[in-house]
Amino acid sequence: MAAIPGATRTTGTSGGTRSDDTTGTRGAATGRVRDAGGLGVRLPAGPAIAGLLPPDRRLPAPAAQVWATDPRLWAWGAWHAGEVRTAATEQARVVAVGQCLAGSAQMQADLERSARDGDWESLTLWPGAYLLLVLERGGRFTAFTDPAGQFPLYYARCNGRTVVSTRATAVAALTGREQAPDTLALAAHLVCPAVPELVGTRTAFTGVHRLGPGEVLRVDPATDAVTRTACAPPGPHADTRRDDAAARLREALREAVTLRVRDAPRLTGDFSGGLDSTSLAFLAAHAAEEPLDAFVYHHPEAPAGDLEHAMRHARASDAIRLRLTVGGDTSLPYAALHTRGRPDQPDPSTAVIGRLRCRLTHIASRGGGVHLTGEGGDALLTAPPSYLGEVAASRAVRRLAHDALALGRLRRVAPASVARRAVRLARTPIDRALHDLAAHLEQPLAHPPQWLDAIAWWPPPGPETSWLTTRARRELAELAGLAAERAAQARREMPGPGPGPGTRAALAELHGSAQLHGHLVDVARPLGVWPQAPFLDGAVVRAAMSLPVPAKADPYTVKPLLRAALAGAVPDAVLDRRTKGAYAAEDYRGVRRAAADLRVRLARSPLADLGVVEPTRVVADLDAAAHGLAAPFPALNRLLGVDVWLDGLGTAGEAP
Repeated sequence: MAAIPGATRTTGTSGGTRSDDTTGTRGAATGRVRDAGGLGVRLPAGPAIAGLLPPDRRLPAPAAQVWATDPRLWAWGAWHAGEVRTAATEQARVVAVGQCLAGSAQMQADLERSARDGDWESLTLWPGAYLLLVLERGGRFTAFTDPAGQFPLYYARCNGRTVVSTRATAVAALTGREQAPDTLALAAHLVCPAVPELVGTRTAFTGVHRLGPGEVLRVDPATDAVTRTACAPPGPHADTRRDDAAARLREALREAVTLRVRDAPRLTGDFSGGLDSTSLAFLAAHAAEEPLDAFVYHHPEAPAGDLEHAMRHARASDAIRLRLTVGGDTSLPYAALHTRGRPDQPDPSTAVIGRLRCRLTHIASRGGGVHLTGEGGDALLTAPPSYLGEVAASRAVRRLAHDALALGRLRRVAPASVARRAVRLARTPIDRALHDLAAHLEQPLAHPPQWLDAIAWWPPPGPETSWLTTRARRELAELAGLAAERAAQARREMPGPGPGPGTRAALAELHGSAQLHGHLVDVARPLGVWPQAPFLDGAVVRAAMSLPVPAKADPYTVKPLLRAALAGAVPDAVLDRRTKGAYAAEDYRGVRRAAADLRVRLARSPLADLGVVEPTRVVADLDAAAHGLAAPFPALNRLLGVDVWLDGLGTAGEAP
């Protein structure tokens, strides 16, 4: 086990790959699981922090206490230097897990102030993105997740204790749930990923819960009470003007990038030629003393359209050294599923693990270290089609007519249809939408959802819903009905406007991006690369989300908020690009080459043994894709991610 940074003190840098933190223990870091010694369980490999509340002195080997005098938290695994930051006073100790960019002196001073006034929430405002754990001298434990949900906390109750960990697999191991997949949560993940209201805090493990983005978990050992509440979630302010939000966003992005440039001995970045990653690369290049190694991926036989833009933008600055990562057969989707180690939770990007490894290996060959990505930019800066419902709800007739006409022309649909969908959405509360979802689950669509279908709280489930068994669809519909009842009850208890459909959709997409980025960090860790996404930093999220979603929408301008924020700091040509890289050619090429292997995998899928899917229906859509017909690739990727995750359980277990 590598040294655990920051085990007792706050020395060291903030968020880079260098740290002066030297305490901790060492041991082997290989192998998938370890024997946990005194507790008689097998802990997952990979770095984690976990705790038993109230504590147990019998530590699971090879874990070590984070503080020698406090048995409540322990850690294991190979962390990046600076990934775990700590500070302590006589009244409390704090652990920041992730990318806390605050200096050690600031952490200590702020902790001392919070210990005096009890305002632990103020400690969530340090720069960066991190999970904050607070342990008070009296025994109380409080956890704060970051606004995007990049660094979750998992928890469960067992034998009178609350078990917490940064990894769901650790909680499952410590509570005897490692062979108990939650089949309903898996089914919802497959066909309703945009509807987190269905599963709430549930995870892929039965009985293991996830603390959501921007939430607080409190455990009071004196009363044995466990409470979960929201912590000032980021959201729009009606009086926020675009210029003000742009200024806040510009400052937050500059700080996020500059602090990483300052602290990381080695820093690289993605450079797809698109707005998000390319803008961050230019900000980093301006702040760095040496040219930035910037990476673009290109498959010669299935080009995504990024290379031309990346080359043109790189020529505009001597501070950018463009590095070309060339894909091949081994980087195609579905080419290397068997090489994916078991993720902590099902990972849809498992389907493109070959491409990820190709890119990350090239980055590692240039020295590794902190690597900037543009993940989260789309969610924060692009208005989902459901923003039109908020426009209609505000009775902005001229705005609705203007956008419906423009979007109708761009999407080649009748503007009147766009306006009607927007008005219908404005009149549909979320509980009624959940009841409609239940009906759609019982009667799946025969065609993929269209753009018009996205003018809703969420797009209806597509034809992949037919992959589910009749029982799974029925139970999922019942779950939607229960969610509708909860939503209706919440509306009665708290009347008045809540988050609109556009805001809700943007937050859901942001949370999904954060989870995907967390999976990328796990894939990159053995290669010595630490991907970091400044768009997921707390200050950046709060700045971008402060602007109402309709104000981020302009049918004729891509990401107008980013354009306003970075005008003059990034070349205009970068902000003028209206297209994104398209990987459909790789998807079809990959599925054709892997079709035979995928058929074999699907025929023995543990999802069938659990009664979740009918493999023959999945194979039918797989064969259609192999012949170049339209196919639900995102759903197929989610299914394969679940399949690989279940393989990692050893046995699928019985359906709960």
